[in-house]
Amino acid sequence: MRLCILSTLLCLMVSATTICAESEPGAGLRKLTVSDPIGENTMDAVVFYPASTEEGPTTIGPFVVAASKSAPIASARNPLIILSHGSLGSMWGHHDLATFLARHGYIVVSVTHPGDNFRDSSRVGSSLAVYGRAMQISAALTAALKDPVLAAHIDHEHIGFVGFSAGGTTGLILAGAKPDFKRFATYCAGRLQDRSVCEANEHVRQETPELEPLPDARIRSFALLAPLSVVFSPETLKAVRNPVAVFVGSGDEELSPRDNGLALAHDLGDRAELILVPKAGHFTFLAPCTTEYQRAVPALCIDPPGIDRPSVHKEINAGIVNFFDRTLGRARQ
Repeated sequence: MRLCILSTLLCLMVSATTICAESEPGAGLRKLTVSDPIGENTMDAVVFYPASTEEGPTTIGPFVVAASKSAPIASARNPLIILSHGSLGSMWGHHDLATFLARHGYIVVSVTHPGDNFRDSSRVGSSLAVYGRAMQISAALTAALKDPVLAAHIDHEHIGFVGFSAGGTTGLILAGAKPDFKRFATYCAGRLQDRSVCEANEHVRQETPELEPLPDARIRSFALLAPLSVVFSPETLKAVRNPVAVFVGSGDEELSPRDNGLALAHDLGDRAELILVPKAGHFTFLAPCTTEYQRAVPALCIDPPGIDRPSVHKEINAGIVNFFDRTLGRARQ
């Protein structure tokens, strides 16, 4: 395990030769049609892509997204990143990271997980949600690789994953680990403050016993932000062979850093890079809030004292690009 402390110095160290020296291209976005593999409906999904021109931002509800629906896609073939939001989130929760990746040569597919999003929590606390999320990510990946517009622009051999919170659980399943839901009960007994996690997951419903966690060998590296990883034992994590970057906020009060991200990085050993973000809370990893969004959901927009979310995100996003550049074997031109 390699440990880094996120700071302005770290940003300069990891990005000076790969990011800061470049002029950023534009970013575009378009919808992607994906069928929910465990339901009968389509999933909401959006694609962020490198654009050949800069068209300006797009306002979508309370979000101001630094990408344009009309920007033409750049002609090159690019690595693909699949993005999984946290429980009760949406495909827009990390839009600044997605546009940053797009502006640095990555196509990004972000989904809204059916049954576990801000509009629909019907599957939360069930094995259908936990395993279904991983299946939904694989379905979105397949849809992108077959899309008549996107397919020619995707480097099929260079695919990565970003997951936040419960999206970290999703990523580890896709990497080959199998969750042990009994570990929730032990964790929650000693973490009374983790109400949002423990009330939903302390006793996971086995609604579909035949449903099994399915890894996806097409994904080569994983960046996990404040991951919910306590459900994975050291033994099952031995199945994870791919490189993993684990970002942990030292001020996270929603998930115990010690029992989740820090323990995960320790158990993964030399397969993991641990990036500690001083003072950062759990929701610090979400995109910086507009005034409208802050009024609507203030709890997701309040950071611990000493945290400037936009500044922290510049460093986190640069670190993620650098991680994927290295682990996906992509030589920057």
